Parts: sequence; C-alpha cells; structure tokens
Amino acid sequence: MMIPTPSFADAFETLCLQAGDKGRADVLFGPCLERARKQARPFIVGPKFPSVYLEFPLVGDPFMDVTTLYSVLEPGTRVESEAADGAQGMLDWFADACEGIENVCCGFEVDVKDEGMPRAAVHFQPRVHQELVEPFCTSIGEADRARLYLDLAKRMPEDWPLSFFGLFRGRPESPLRVCGYIGGDEVEACAKDPQRIAGVFEQVGFEAYDDTMVARIGALMAAAPTTVDFQFDVYDDGHLGDTFAIDVEFGIEQPEAVRASFADGPAARVLGMLEGWEAADDRWKLGGDAAFARSVDVALEDGGVGRFGFTLMPQWAKARWTAGVLQPGKLYHYASAGLL
Repeated sequence: MMIPTPSFADAFETLCLQAGDKGRADVLFGPCLERARKQARPFIVGPKFPSVYLEFPLVGDPFMDVTTLYSVLEPGTRVESEAADGAQGMLDWFADACEGIENVCCGFEVDVKDEGMPRAAVHFQPRVHQELVEPFCTSIGEADRARLYLDLAKRMPEDWPLSFFGLFRGRPESPLRVCGYIGGDEVEACAKDPQRIAGVFEQVGFEAYDDTMVARIGALMAAAPTTVDFQFDVYDDGHLGDTFAIDVEFGIEQPEAVRASFADGPAARVLGMLEGWEAADDRWKLGGDAAFARSVDVALEDGGVGRFGFTLMPQWAKARWTAGVLQPGKLYHYASAGLL
C-alpha cells in the first residue's frame, strides 16, 4: 500500500518506535524514548534529514540523549523548542557562512531525561576549517570559547588533530568539550604501544590517568576496526579537566553486517570488553537487535511514486574515564531517512 511521503519529523518518530520495539524501550531507553518522540521532534529540521544519533547507557538506569547535526540549512530555519532558545544566530550564521563547505556541520544535543528539558547543548564540526571557529562561537554568544579550542589545537600532535567541539549551554562553569579523530595508522601504533597514548597526554597537559587506564585505551584501540575519536574537557582558564573519552566505531556499513558484528565481530569485541570491565552489562546485545532498514513506496507531490527509506544502525561505543576511573559505557545508533 502506497502512503504519502512522510515528513522528516514523522520519519524520526518511526525510527524511535522501531528502536524500542519488542521490549527494547524499557531496557535500553526507559521513559526517554517516548519523550524523545515529542521533545526531540522539533529539532528534525532542514532540507535534508539531519544526522541523528541516539545515545544510551550500557549499564545502570536506562535513558537516552538525541543529537541532531545539520550539514546544510536554509536561511530562516528555526527550531520550535524552548530548549533551542538563543540558538537562532547559530542557525542563521551556518546557513549563510557554511553553504557548500563539505564535512562541516552544526547541531544540538538534546537531553530528554526529564519532562522539563534543559537548554540543548550545541555542536560544531569545523574539521580543517579553523577559521570558522571564532565566528561560530560568536554566533552562539560564546565568543571567548573559541580561544580554548584553537589553543588546544596548536598543542595537539599531528596524528591527533581536533575536529569538533560541544558547548553545554546553561550548565554553570561547564567546560568546552573538544574532540578529534585518530586515523587507522595512529590507532594501530597506539594499540601496539599504549605508552604512546601517555605521551600524548603529557604533551597536551592531561594528568588524570594511570597505567590501567592507558592499557585499556590501548586494548580498545586494538579491537577497533576503523576510526577512533577522542574527547577532552577544556575549562575557561585553558586547563584540561579530569575526563577523557574515546568513541570506537564498529565499521558497520550495511544492515546485513550488524548481526555478525554483534555476534563475534568488532561490536562484540568492544562491547564485551566493556562488559568485562563492568562498564556495561549484557543489554548491549539488544543494541544489535534494534538495527533496522526498510523502504516503502510513497506518493510524491508531483503525482509520481518514490521510495522512502528508514535506517537505524549501531555506530560506536563510548568509553569514558573521570579521574582515571572508568565510567558506564554508552552505545550510539545512527538514524537516517529520506527519499532514495
């Protein structure tokens, strides 16, 4: 049966329902999945479906955060949510200044743990375009934060370049979360010699680590089939906080590869390692079951027939340490939709 072409917001809700089907909602997301359908829906804007990530813990009480990233925006785009208040300048600036620049995006991280949402954090990925950092920070009313990112970028080793950052608006004295991608050759080198990681920490001024933490980071890198990204917190005086995290991508490119990855492939190795360290329990296995890829016939506005696709794919696991202590791990799913 052919249906009208769904809106992107409706497609997002469909993907949320699929993620929580067959009892997964209670185990993985708790009450947050239902709230996300309503509270994160206004953030699904733009001329194309944004990159949407569903983030949830692998141990402890279930919850979910939603990140929406826009690679292209039209002038005048607005997010009709109180959680986006104060971000209009960012959206206008991005629509104008970043049109046609590849691999650059901005967006929001939406916390739906409670009925009353806090202000959404904002995200900017300039990659190699560091000249965009200062105008972005100015557009969101955080001009002084640009120097934190740019100063740390100068201290980072060549193989650990910074690529993006997040601002947690409304959190008193919150740090700037700075992040970058580590390529395969450097990941392999760190896996073979974890003390290479300690050397990076010393170079950039990160002190909150010990030998066990470094060894575990190296072990996760050894299990990583592809890119690893890293995260530091930078405070207003320029010092690094005591939190460090890595995201280990599973390298799953097609839905049919999910089952094998979660059975005995990269996802199983990484997530099983976190479970062995008590940063996860066995709920991670349901993360693979949530994968979804379907397409349906839809009626186009011009009277023709098209195919509309829905995809939900597990992407990476996060391991985070605070003061050298491993925290609960998290799993991220990538949601996408649109005409094929």
